[in-house]
Amino acid sequence: MKKIILILILAVSLSNINAFAASGFEAILNVPLGLSAGIPVGTYSDVESIKGKAGFDSGITAQLGYMIGLGKIGISILGELGYSYDSYRYYSKENFGSLASYEYTSGLHTHSFQIGLLPKVNIGAFAVGVGFGVKIPVSGYSTYKAEGSVAGIEGSTSTEKLSLNRDNFENYDRNVIPYIKATFDYSFFFTSKIALNVGAYLGYDFGLASKSPIDGEYTGIDSFDIGLQLGLRFAPKL
Repeated sequence: MKKIILILILAVSLSNINAFAASGFEAILNVPLGLSAGIPVGTYSDVESIKGKAGFDSGITAQLGYMIGLGKIGISILGELGYSYDSYRYYSKENFGSLASYEYTSGLHTHSFQIGLLPKVNIGAFAVGVGFGVKIPVSGYSTYKAEGSVAGIEGSTSTEKLSLNRDNFENYDRNVIPYIKATFDYSFFFTSKIALNVGAYLGYDFGLASKSPIDGEYTGIDSFDIGLQLGLRFAPKL
């Protein structure tokens, strides 16, 4: 009986060792590329003529942490930091009957330091992550374009581009950009610990905004982001 108990204890111990054999340090160098759709919020969302417009996002981030392996399933607890380029664009129109119409396109483009958390569930080579964090704009530029037509005949066009720094961003009541996102990745392992990551992401940025002195509501342009990402992953293979 004692031998049977000893064998059972040994078997359980070995199974636990195998279950956690894939645990270890994890690091991913990641490059996202995608599109953003501007979303007017606050007072902007109540103005019928103001609509969001498509923009472009990119960046480079490092995801660092630890993966706990449980057989073919792993739990990754990752911190994320890096650089993010984001655009928040919208346009508006003014019509003066059949006499004249004007269209205005505005955009805010930011270069930001990004920091956040991105927990992931790994099932074999596939991983799903849900994360959050903040982007801290350090530089960027704003764009403005006005186009007009009179009696159906195109008129003049004017454009403007203004460089921005951190001092300019401090003028916003919400001068950092909180974000949430979901990621979907597949790892193609070259070795037992090195893989090429190919995936996609969905995200939402709560853009820079000013607070209304009347109702305290934030007014600005958020964005919904969707894109692809490519990365180099260092992690134990499940």
